[in-house]
Amino acid sequence: MKKLLLIDGNSMLFRAYYATVYGQSMSTSSGIPTNAIYGFALMLQKALKDIEPEYVFVAFDSDKTTYRHQIYPEYKGTRSETPEDLKTQFPIIREYLDALHITHYEKSGLEADDIIGSIAKQTRDYKIAILTSDKDLLQIVDDNTDVFLMQRGITEMARMDSEAVLEKYELTPKQIIDLKGLAGDSSDNIPGVTMVGDKTATRLLKEYKTVEGVYENIDKIKGKLQQNLINDKEKAYLSKKLATIIVDADLSDIDLSKTIYQKESKDAYDFYLKYQMKSLAGKVDLSITSENEEITEESFKERKFSLVSSIETEKLIGKALICINDDN
Repeated sequence: MKKLLLIDGNSMLFRAYYATVYGQSMSTSSGIPTNAIYGFALMLQKALKDIEPEYVFVAFDSDKTTYRHQIYPEYKGTRSETPEDLKTQFPIIREYLDALHITHYEKSGLEADDIIGSIAKQTRDYKIAILTSDKDLLQIVDDNTDVFLMQRGITEMARMDSEAVLEKYELTPKQIIDLKGLAGDSSDNIPGVTMVGDKTATRLLKEYKTVEGVYENIDKIKGKLQQNLINDKEKAYLSKKLATIIVDADLSDIDLSKTIYQKESKDAYDFYLKYQMKSLAGKVDLSITSENEEITEESFKERKFSLVSSIETEKLIGKALICINDDN
């Protein structure tokens, strides 16, 4: 089965920014900041090397307002304003993905999580790998979907399948939603139940499985915990709803068959030079031709060629030149 890599563009770009902003300043000679782009590129290259997908797709958040804000206006309300030097890099990351011929997508009213979750759950034609720094996406993990969760820095990631989620959190992937329902999530300003943290929520869920199960057995829970659960019942159900990733969004305008990953070509090389990322430009194999690149006599002479004894037809993607020695 072909492997499709789904990338949480917003979470990865934010991680790249904060992992690099406190070091040496990175910008072009004209003052355009590039640290987040550079960090994103390193994370992407690491993922492509380790995961080896045939298809790649990047999802971004669109509007600041989603249905979650409609049911809870304070959703994500405690987050600080996005730094200006990161805002500057938002359009550049899309330019970068265009240079790599990687499909990127956003849809009004949806977060990147919802797009990724809907693709993962609605297709069974691909083995799904999700690259993110957001633990919320662990709820999508199943037999066909693994999450590659960024760890320290920008090059370390952990592969999380169902067994890994259970081992780390003592819960199934689906119970991650219930965990947020009870314990909340300060990063998204999801309230949860008063005085219930991850440890207490995990203990309750190991016993009663879901938020609904907890309240069906509320008489078995004693003391202050019971009182807090009773008082914050509406908050618990609201929090679970806020934490639940949409998996049935209408994404009929996406054609996954067109998300084939092509190795970095001259388009990527030109992008790296434009933004003065010489170390990345030096890694580009200029013998690779992109789908959109016109081959001229001059550019043809600059190409590198190699002799092969056999060809795997699956690898004949895009333009190809085949010379056959018919001397025999």
